[in-house]
Amino acid sequence: MEKSGLLLKSLSKSMEGLVKKREFVPVSFSGGVDSYITAALVKKYSTPILYTIGNDDSKDLFFSKIASESLESEIRIINYSDKDLVEGIKKTIEIIGVDNSLDVLIGSTFYIIAKRINQDDFDICLSGQGADELFYGYDKYRRALARGEDPVSLRNKDVAELEEILSKREYKIFDSFGIKFLSPFLDEEVRKIGMGIEREYNLKNSDDDLRKHTLREIALGLGAPLEIINRKKKALQYGSGILDDVRRISKEKGLAPSLNAYLESIKKDM
Repeated sequence: MEKSGLLLKSLSKSMEGLVKKREFVPVSFSGGVDSYITAALVKKYSTPILYTIGNDDSKDLFFSKIASESLESEIRIINYSDKDLVEGIKKTIEIIGVDNSLDVLIGSTFYIIAKRINQDDFDICLSGQGADELFYGYDKYRRALARGEDPVSLRNKDVAELEEILSKREYKIFDSFGIKFLSPFLDEEVRKIGMGIEREYNLKNSDDDLRKHTLREIALGLGAPLEIINRKKKALQYGSGILDDVRRISKEKGLAPSLNAYLESIKKDM
């Protein structure tokens, strides 16, 4: 596909500008196609260090180990205790507020990642943020298509709002550690090319559980193993296992085993 070649060229150009002349570059790594592409492109210009957060049952941990072997790159696993998680939630609330419980959960995960990267004395973090919006990665696009609605309009809205969301969440959290949160998928030229790829290339039909086929094609060309290519989208809070841990902690405190119940208890204690 010609457009995937143009996209890869643009992603590479963006990555070169982001990495500059750094010898080592940390990558927030989940073991999915987005972060695989990100790490593989970092490797063209520097040495990626893969940071993966997860508990013992984490799917992200499982797939990240496979991906790191394929990339022949160092992986630094971020194990966290209940104390680390609670601290992460409280600090995240201090930084971004508590208007949206999902933002707090995602933000807490990134807080723990940023804290570790800061401890390792880095001032940037590369990620695959923006890929899911551009290339129909979320299941809500498939569900919209199944309902007879227009997933393109929904995608376009998400892309338009992405920078605002990052400014309220990831940028603030990483900034609190003096770290720049970067992604080649946020590049203007990359966005233009991505928006120009027909929906059918990435979201084939209402039964398409994989989606993001343009990126899967690129990842395959970059050497990703089939386990990574065929891995279904798993949101960070699920893939890392953090949501399950929050629910468990909430239950152990005698509360309902839910994110909202636990956040309400946290707010009362702060």
